[in-house]
Amino acid sequence: MPRTGFDPYLSAQLHNQILERAWIGAGRDVASVPSKTWWEESSPIPFDLASRLNPNLIRFLRSARAIIFDASSDFHLFYYLIALHGKPELFQDSSLRLWGDRFVWLYPSTRTKSDEEVGILFDQETELASFVPDWIDMVFFDMRRWAWRPLQHILQAYLDIIDEGKISTYSDRRKEKLDDMFGVFPWEIHQHTPMDIERAVSAFTRLLDAIETRLPSSSSHEQGLENPSFEEIALPYSESVIDASFTKLDSFTGSFLSALPGRQLRFRYIAPGIRLQNSDEFINQPFAERRNNHPFPERLRAGQATSCFPLLLFRGDQENKSPWSRPWFPDGNASNIPTGFYIEPVHETYNWSSGNKTRLLLPFNIGSNGFARSSNGVPFFPYSWPDQLYHSDLFSGYSGYLPWDSRSSYLHKVLEKWAERVEMGDWLVGKDGVVGGIEKFKEADTEGHWREYVIPW
Repeated sequence: MPRTGFDPYLSAQLHNQILERAWIGAGRDVASVPSKTWWEESSPIPFDLASRLNPNLIRFLRSARAIIFDASSDFHLFYYLIALHGKPELFQDSSLRLWGDRFVWLYPSTRTKSDEEVGILFDQETELASFVPDWIDMVFFDMRRWAWRPLQHILQAYLDIIDEGKISTYSDRRKEKLDDMFGVFPWEIHQHTPMDIERAVSAFTRLLDAIETRLPSSSSHEQGLENPSFEEIALPYSESVIDASFTKLDSFTGSFLSALPGRQLRFRYIAPGIRLQNSDEFINQPFAERRNNHPFPERLRAGQATSCFPLLLFRGDQENKSPWSRPWFPDGNASNIPTGFYIEPVHETYNWSSGNKTRLLLPFNIGSNGFARSSNGVPFFPYSWPDQLYHSDLFSGYSGYLPWDSRSSYLHKVLEKWAERVEMGDWLVGKDGVVGGIEKFKEADTEGHWREYVIPW
């Protein structure tokens, strides 16, 4: 494997697997999967083009089977990628010319989120790649803040997404009209999958088990009965409680909460200063009264549900200004809401937005010390915000894998990180669960502890 980390042969192998799945998923015969490589399909390759290409990139192009970019084609390599670019387009865009031959526009985007989406660029100096969400990022933002990684890591992530069922194929084109779906034939995307639910339930169970086994003996069930003021929390919440919180039972959050194993908990705090809510608290959602302040214009939502708002899953003990403003605060002046752990708002008809995205709102800013890092490993500094922990770089980093939908960490990843902190002894447990208070999260911006608070994409 090349010392840079880029493996052209593995990358080509993964590319070919994605192509084969797209081809078969479209209802085409496996025997007719394109057999020519990009290099063969594009031959003859002019010397002045070949001489500008990185040798390892050439090895990839000589091994990757090709469907070549065609603007009129209705077949797409992947939900986010049209195809490999043809030889005229590799260096074509004017934005790329600012850097000479450094960047190759390898895969053009399907523009699922924006007409300005770029796709995957390959940096010929570092031999790393990144999904660039917008041409503006190419021109105005510091490239060092991007999430650059070996191409095979990106392609493997796409195969993982397919295996998880988050993105799947269809062959009946009538589906597009019946479902009024965004057409990226033969691919479609889902807000959540059974695996998303399973992972979240497993991670939450792991966290609760880790805390429960470390409770001091005075918190045992028998001794807890002697303290009538101690409120026992029963999980899962009933359907009536979930419904009263304006959470749809078939949404990710509703499915997750309904799938939790039954248990009685004699502690509340599952992270420092972050606690489980009793039924009344869960029903009393901070944005419930604002749920009909819809994020989309009325002309785009005729007859559609309007219960789209940030949902407080686990409550903090303090308040801070809401990081969400319009449309829930129509004048743009957000007021204070409880700190804690929120599920991001997702409109049920927009399947490209993941239902398991989360945001942790703290009562203080994180980032000013220069140690806290985003999920793509980039320091937040000089930016300091109360809601950026566990997120990708707020301004330019994204994940390097996906377009706009990728800044937030998924629920199961945060819960796994919290369980790990308890299991490793970084977070101690008292009679009411995890101790230390929400100030403990300030460790995320310290030299000795920042690694404990980074969740890679």
